[in-house]
Amino acid sequence: MLFFDFGVTMAGGLNGVGLRAWEVAAALAEHEDVTILTPDTPHAEVLQAWPHISWRCLDRGDVPITQGRDVVVYGFATDPTSVAHYKEAGATCVFDAIVWPQEYLTYEWIRNAPDSTLAYGSLLGDYLQRVRLADGYFVGRDVEKQALVSVLTVCDFERLLAPDVDPSFDDRICILPVGFSAWNERRRLAPKPSTRELERPTFVWNGGLWNHYHPAAAARGLTALLSAGSDAQLWFLYPQRGTPTSAYTAVRDVVEADRRLGDRVKFCQGGLSLAERISILDSACASLCLYEPRALWDLAPPTRIRDVFVYGLPVVAPRRGALGDLIIREGFGITVDTLEPDAVAAAMQSCLDHDQAAAMRTAATQAAAEHQYEHVAPTVHTWLERIRNP
Repeated sequence: MLFFDFGVTMAGGLNGVGLRAWEVAAALAEHEDVTILTPDTPHAEVLQAWPHISWRCLDRGDVPITQGRDVVVYGFATDPTSVAHYKEAGATCVFDAIVWPQEYLTYEWIRNAPDSTLAYGSLLGDYLQRVRLADGYFVGRDVEKQALVSVLTVCDFERLLAPDVDPSFDDRICILPVGFSAWNERRRLAPKPSTRELERPTFVWNGGLWNHYHPAAAARGLTALLSAGSDAQLWFLYPQRGTPTSAYTAVRDVVEADRRLGDRVKFCQGGLSLAERISILDSACASLCLYEPRALWDLAPPTRIRDVFVYGLPVVAPRRGALGDLIIREGFGITVDTLEPDAVAAAMQSCLDHDQAAAMRTAATQAAAEHQYEHVAPTVHTWLERIRNP
């Protein structure tokens, strides 16, 4: 059995890592039995979109592990004590190591903590436990493999000193790029007639308003686009949860400073159903994924890139970084060298041009096959068989 425990709630729907769990599971279910472990009952739409994937509410003491055969794949939000339990029960444990500690440095609650060093140290300690407990790892691309090897040589060198260690690390690290499954919500859920009329060309911010992104640049780009004579609107598709981030506050400030944005920038505070999300993404002209230069984004593209392939959606992103490299190579979007409003607006204007937008959508469709989890599932399954029986 292949178990997935990503440690995230699924009662209200799925976020980026939740989608990755269900979609990787869907691809690998063609090769072996798969079960999703979840802390709560998944939303009805999730079960409707992936009806063939078995799941169970998480109770560590009630998960039957067959020693030497069962694998548990876990993520950056999985409680390390849960991983330790699986390992003690005889499971082979695989860490989906696509979220890096650099991200923690931007967390609002860490920045605002009375002792930010102590707060960060707590998260870092959990991360290093997840690394040490793993028998194997998924990463998104070669450069992430190199980064992970560096981490291992610092925090887990005792194991690496064993005489039988493969110096290539190919036996321990498997590349599983950020992508999507052919079995997805757009394929499975017939969207209901939208009650949210898209009266203007619509750009979407199809991910969280986290501090390692720069959503205010999207709002300023819209301001410049309006000033240049075009009309459009911008939807933020995920609600702000918990303590408002500085990134979210900055967007609010931009909106309040320009009354034209009052009815053109929409925050989906109550969250969207999968059916509503399908309707909006099918009608959108492009996704905006903007961030300042960060080593974090040099490692791998963000998980929200899956919407490019599922919906044939052009994307505007910075030239620097893994996502910018993909856009240049595969042509499914526009890159910007700066986040200045005029540069972002020019890229948005390109997405409003019929011919340019059609070319980008065609490129997204053509690129989709290479980013489909089913494409790499046989290789991943073979690797999992090897790691079960080293």
